[in-house]
Amino acid sequence: MEGIDQKDLKLTYKVCVFGDSGVGKTTFVNRYLTDSFHENIKSTLGAAIHIKLLESSNGKVTLQVWDFGGEEKFKFLIKTYAQGSSGGIFMFDLTNYESLINIINWLPEFRKVCRNIPFVIVGSKLDLKEERVCTKEEAIDLMKLNGLYEYLECSSKTGENIEETFKVLLKEILNHKGYNNIKLS
Repeated sequence: MEGIDQKDLKLTYKVCVFGDSGVGKTTFVNRYLTDSFHENIKSTLGAAIHIKLLESSNGKVTLQVWDFGGEEKFKFLIKTYAQGSSGGIFMFDLTNYESLINIINWLPEFRKVCRNIPFVIVGSKLDLKEERVCTKEEAIDLMKLNGLYEYLECSSKTGENIEETFKVLLKEILNHKGYNNIKLS
């Protein structure tokens, strides 16, 4: 942003991770935070909040990652918990077509609270290639139809594209906030 000294910035952004139960949101978040994979993780009850500290070319960025429980009974929490979000990740399971279509149900709930913020759509379980039922083209069509920023595929098991997903979203959040020249380490 012009006129603002961007040296030693301390920025904090809230990112919400949404999607159906069982799509891999918690293993995705855990892989990002700890670079480890745990197969037998219990479903998130309500929401779990995590913090990741990042270095940038101009200072520090604190990322609050909110992992929402994917069961229908937790949708009522969106109105309260999603307020103040800077970005969103809508996750679906590449081996479960219904989880892709259900993004259409999650998105309006989120947009009631948070308007004009970047969202990415993420297909999980990329490592299960033989079980895949969702095509990249279908996901990209859904992304474009709903005005989402980017589409990525990842595997929490192998770690493929986990870091990249958060970098892509955070870069767009920074651009959206007017910090076009900040580079993440």
